[in-house]
This record gives sequence, C-alpha cells and structure tokens, in this order.
Amino acid sequence: MSQLFQELKRRNVFRVAIAYLAVAWVIMQLADIVFDNVAAPDWLMPVILFFIVVGFPVALLFAWAYEMTPEGIKR
Repeated sequence: MSQLFQELKRRNVFRVAIAYLAVAWVIMQLADIVFDNVAAPDWLMPVILFFIVVGFPVALLFAWAYEMTPEGIKR
C-alpha cells in the first residue's frame, strides 16, 4: 500500500486533487453569488455540481497518465 501512495505522490495526483477541489469550491461559491443576482434557473447549480463531480475522477486519471515537465506534457 505504501508503494501506491509513493507512486501517487510522485505523479502529483494528490496535488492535482487538492488543486481541483480548491478550484471547484471557488467555482461553486462564485456561481452561487452570481446566480442569485442574475435570477438564474434553479436547475443550473446542480448541473454545475454534476460536471464538477464527474470531472474529478477524469482530472485524477489525467494526472496519473500524464506528467507536466518544462518540455511540455509527457506520457
């Protein structure tokens, strides 16, 4: 199990997860504020939450499969 955590750490999966959750939280907060002021429909907030939740495992998958380097993205 320790090897798995070491590999996740090496591939920056934890860093991507924390960054994704922070950005998702900011997006939800901004959407809440903006949607209240522009009288957006009630179904819009759950749709945004759905896309954030679905995007999380996708972001982790890409973090596992690809690595950002100074030369660009490497597999």
